[in-house]
Amino acid sequence: MNSHEYFYLFIEYINMENLDFKLLTIFDSILAERSISRAANRLNLAQPTVSNALNRLRRITDDQLFVRTSSGMVPTPHAERMALPIRQAVATILTNLHAPRPFDPATSTRSFTIYMTDLGESFFLPTLLKHLRVEAPTVKINTLPMPDHNPQAALESGEVDIAIGSLPDLRTGFYQQRLILEHYIGILRPDHPLTKKRFTAKQFANASHAVVLPFGTGHGIVERTLINLGLQDRIMLRVQNFLVLPSIVANTDLIAIVPHSTASQLSTEYHIRLIDIPVPLPLFDVKQCWHERFHADPGNQWLRNKIASLFVPN
Repeated sequence: MNSHEYFYLFIEYINMENLDFKLLTIFDSILAERSISRAANRLNLAQPTVSNALNRLRRITDDQLFVRTSSGMVPTPHAERMALPIRQAVATILTNLHAPRPFDPATSTRSFTIYMTDLGESFFLPTLLKHLRVEAPTVKINTLPMPDHNPQAALESGEVDIAIGSLPDLRTGFYQQRLILEHYIGILRPDHPLTKKRFTAKQFANASHAVVLPFGTGHGIVERTLINLGLQDRIMLRVQNFLVLPSIVANTDLIAIVPHSTASQLSTEYHIRLIDIPVPLPLFDVKQCWHERFHADPGNQWLRNKIASLFVPN
């Protein structure tokens, strides 16, 4: 029987006897100190506690384990065979019980997965990736759309690290940090008939609208507002993604309502005009959210701090 087999046999004994991890540390300390009193001092325990623990170990293993000699407590052959795997186990357990290893972005090859909409990809990723190229050249980023059902599950399991967006459903068990306080604005083509006159609520009601249906986010309020105003018949187009809207409104008479920060960015790339909408829509927070299980994870913490440093206003 080799040393690892002895170790696993010892663990089986421990499980059978419902013993605790402290027995392993006491065994390792007696082995190192060759003395019960010095082992007790090392562990800040009373000497009788260490003696009692050794007696329990002797009963479990049916071996003396340590024999008193003129040169101290000397391990038996059985104890020597168990010594290395137990010492390795103690070191491994203690290492993992202590604070997690620091995350080094310069050398990490970790892949992070983020829930975000196509708007989020367009707004956040260019700036984030520009900085990661310098600070974390081998870190990888994956994005996923928010699922229609139970988006919490992947964040709870760690399959997804962070969610970014308007995320009213991520509350219990989640941390949240506001990145942007946002509002909605309309986009339409520059020569749209409504740009030639004051944009009234009546004209808005008579216009043809396009809406986006991003699952798992708060942007569904746009469609709900139109429906509450009795304009469900004026919704002429429903699409899955925001980024198709600029090219659509640039070539039609449709009006779309999108977050202002993204509309401002898109207006420099597409032939569209921004216009205030004459209906009440609330301000909303764009947040990054993460599950409490990974609040102290060094990698997750680093990514959150990096995103906050880039996008939270000073």
